Amino acid sequence: MNLPDWLYEKPALPTEETFDRFVKSFEGQKISDLLSGNPSFQNADYLFPNENIIAELKTLQTDFGTTDSFRAKHIELVKKYVSESRMTLSAIFQSAEQPEEYIGDILRLFRPALSRILKKANKQLKETKRELNLPNTPGILLLINDDFLSLEPRFITRIICEILSHSYTSIDAFVYLTLNHYVDIPGNNYANLLWIPVYSERSPD
Repeated sequence: MNLPDWLYEKPALPTEETFDRFVKSFEGQKISDLLSGNPSFQNADYLFPNENIIAELKTLQTDFGTTDSFRAKHIELVKKYVSESRMTLSAIFQSAEQPEEYIGDILRLFRPALSRILKKANKQLKETKRELNLPNTPGILLLINDDFLSLEPRFITRIICEILSHSYTSIDAFVYLTLNHYVDIPGNNYANLLWIPVYSERSPD
């Protein structure tokens, strides 16, 4: 992916420190500040007492699509589709020509890495609810994409929704957002930062 020069001219914001300030501006609290000593559990990051919400912040810092293991699996998948005449060689470079089932199989290659992040966030939210005696408090995952550029936002959110529809019930909603890179939206002339909220059916209004 060729990125414009101006993207690198902006100094990167430290995600956690930046979000700490953002949360405090909305009267949120860092849960680590509420705990004494070394807690015996993996706590979530934030408590919003006025809204009765617990939130965990995660940052996507690894571009899974550029790893050697991913590339090897991708090559094998392409070989399979081409050898079975389910996709032409030209379709490898033309996304419009790629069959929907191939796209689904590509997305499944990203699923384990994203699932591990969701699993850890779910555990932190679950244990924090238990330790703070807030069993019915909704849990939100705040997911910042800081350097995962090989997959479009619509595909990332699709994978997460598919995972959360069957697992990790301590996550009642998630917000997918960008902080240090802009996103191009067709028909929009501006450089955009994303803030995409997604809610489960059990989320309160």
